[in-house]
Amino acid sequence: MNVQASLWQAGKQLIGLPDPAGGTFDAAGDFDRVLGREDPGFSLLSRVDPYGDVQFMPSDMPQLLSEIERLLPSARQGPERRGLERLRILAEACATMADAWIAFEGD
Repeated sequence: MNVQASLWQAGKQLIGLPDPAGGTFDAAGDFDRVLGREDPGFSLLSRVDPYGDVQFMPSDMPQLLSEIERLLPSARQGPERRGLERLRILAEACATMADAWIAFEGD
């Protein structure tokens, strides 16, 4: 399974976002292990299909940010944690933008 999340605005993918680890990034991934939880406390991330696509709008960002914050303490160090931190950056940016969304794309 390989889910990627990217930030879009007005039909164009936004690239070159500031990476928490330094440099820039264009998409977030490596957090597949935490997707598909049956826990009702993860109502957005449970909708991410590892083989399909879903989009979340700016109005979804407070809930998505809350879910990410609850997952970060249990994230594995390395790629999984970096992926969630990048997803948080995408969600924070999306929350402030008109006509934006985060697209999750599965295999």
